[in-house]
Amino acid sequence: MRSLRLVSVLGLGLGLTLVACGGDDDDNADAGTTAGGAEQTLTVEATDALKFEPNQLTATAGVIRIVQDNTGATTHTFVIDGQDFKLTNDASGDVELAAGDYEFYCDVPGHRDAGMEGTLTVTQ
Repeated sequence: MRSLRLVSVLGLGLGLTLVACGGDDDDNADAGTTAGGAEQTLTVEATDALKFEPNQLTATAGVIRIVQDNTGATTHTFVIDGQDFKLTNDASGDVELAAGDYEFYCDVPGHRDAGMEGTLTVTQ
């Protein structure tokens, strides 16, 4: 009986350890992530046509989860101008933004100049 209790306690401890060590889905985010859940999610597609679809995004002020889906073979990033936020390829991350207009772009050399940019409008 004592052995059974010891095995049960060890099993429970191992299970709790595995739960506590689980990673999050934001391992590909380079910067700008915050703890906690975002109240809203915006998804943008990065294409090898050197554009974002859509290139006009709207959200409300607060924590925003941004998901970049890279549909091409080339590396693409999603950078918000003036913010410490950057995603690379297929990634997601949370950023807290106040109301205002923010430019986003791909900072791979030549991509922004080719038109890979857009506007994120954050309302109150």
